[in-house]
Amino acid sequence: MKIREIDKELFEQNYLSVVQILFKLADPTFMFGEIGRGSGKTTHILGARVDRVQNSMGGATMVLGGVTYKSILDTVLSGMMEFFNENYQRGFYYEFGKEPPRHFKKCNTFIADWKHTISFVNGAVIQLVSCDRPESMLGKNAAHLFVDELRKIPEKKFVENIIPALRSDRSKYGHSPYFMGITGFSSTPDIEADETWWLKYEENMDSEMINAIIELAYYCDKNKVMLLEAKKALDFEKIKKHERFFAKWQHRLDEIKRGQTYYCRASSFSNIKILGMDYIENQLKNIKDVDKFKTEILSIRKNKVKERFFGKFGKEHIFIDSYLYDRIDRTAIDEIGGITSRDLKYCDTAQPLYAGYDPGPFTSIVFAQRNRQKKEFRCIKDFFVIHPEQHEELAEKIDLFFKNHRYKKIFLHYDRAANQRDPRWRDYYPITGDINDTDAKMLKNALEKRGWQVELMSLNQQTIYYVQHYRLLSILFGKQDYSRDKVLIDGNECECLVSSIYHSPIKRTDGVLKLDKSSEKELDYKDQAMYSTQIATALMYLLFGEYKNLLPSSDNPENFAIGGITFSS
Repeated sequence: MKIREIDKELFEQNYLSVVQILFKLADPTFMFGEIGRGSGKTTHILGARVDRVQNSMGGATMVLGGVTYKSILDTVLSGMMEFFNENYQRGFYYEFGKEPPRHFKKCNTFIADWKHTISFVNGAVIQLVSCDRPESMLGKNAAHLFVDELRKIPEKKFVENIIPALRSDRSKYGHSPYFMGITGFSSTPDIEADETWWLKYEENMDSEMINAIIELAYYCDKNKVMLLEAKKALDFEKIKKHERFFAKWQHRLDEIKRGQTYYCRASSFSNIKILGMDYIENQLKNIKDVDKFKTEILSIRKNKVKERFFGKFGKEHIFIDSYLYDRIDRTAIDEIGGITSRDLKYCDTAQPLYAGYDPGPFTSIVFAQRNRQKKEFRCIKDFFVIHPEQHEELAEKIDLFFKNHRYKKIFLHYDRAANQRDPRWRDYYPITGDINDTDAKMLKNALEKRGWQVELMSLNQQTIYYVQHYRLLSILFGKQDYSRDKVLIDGNECECLVSSIYHSPIKRTDGVLKLDKSSEKELDYKDQAMYSTQIATALMYLLFGEYKNLLPSSDNPENFAIGGITFSS
């Protein structure tokens, strides 16, 4: 397209994809995006939407919500700040993590603590809230709600903890088409593992009305360009003409946007001009899990549920209120740093840790703690390393995360392969330690060098058969028996473990039930954490070691067909 000289003087030229343009033009009260990876969702869609909304309601408070504070800080906030850093100057137009400069207009709501806010020169302020902190919503009177990663937020948490904040003063902000609105984004959910309730918002969209809004918005934007050009050229006749158009149609556009919903589902191909075909080809080459490629790249909703080895595991076994926020609340959002076990709500630093360990070229470990009073066994953290990283690197990760633990004791459960002095995997992936030692002892030594006590719980471990694991998992994740522990998994710090559980199917061969571990051979190591049986297997060793006594006495190895979980090269 030919660029006129006057355009160069007045406007900055930026590329937007078709989907990004549609979001900008539609822009109604309620806006939802189900968009593939690499689409510019946070930087070019959410960031720009935040800018338009705050400009429309100067002095208002709004909220930015997520499943946890950690998810907001780690993902959403960084993308939004990228947008504002690229387009505006911090300290002049916006500020975050501290009290705004004096030239900023005052917010209409008194803000006592600015550490977790984003403020704008017109007095608008965005406060951070999360589903795992009901108290973060107390006293909030938000004019608009921004939410990211809806697929991770339970509907009950959203309705009870976030929606009540939408109760701002209509007399002050009711003129805005964004007033009392919601802006929500997410990648396409996995129906087995993710929340899907928010997909119903698509039914609220009046497609005919949205198309009319997009068309009128295009002409209004075009008129704004011509008005600026007329002012630059001091063409008073055209200035009056475009001002009349703007006065007549912009108000009507705002009115028809009010209460409308725009829902858009788009794949990564929507941003192909920026990503390039190389990006898609690399994703196709590297993502061996078909379901993952369909949901994250193509935005295709999966409709087939596999028969899973953890058949009775469900969302009721996942908890998301993972964090304590005392330290985080005292720290500005740009100075918080990484999360460690001291920030975990259910980590008691005075109690020992229980771990399930699965060695190999892909090594994984799952940590848990027991609360005897509440009869809970909570999995609170997972780790993995990939060869050439081995025992030392894994021990370093563990020690760094649990550095504030006072009672440094670990009860380590593992498969019999970790007792082998020369497991077959070492023929292909040589170790850096003593070939005559075992994986369990080498990890123990690496941790003890860092001040930990490690008790090996699986010495002389016999073969554990698939059906034993399966029956025990059915007991632990089946109907709750209040006489035994309830097993719960942290959905935030054990995200890989949860995904691995949902990607652990059953295989039946000649009537024998087994865990289908084919994903461990088919997937690249970097994809195995989320989409193979690796980390779920580490959990199985942990649970079997701690709860095998729940199995009936009839469950002994001689009753089972051969099929123990061992490493195969």
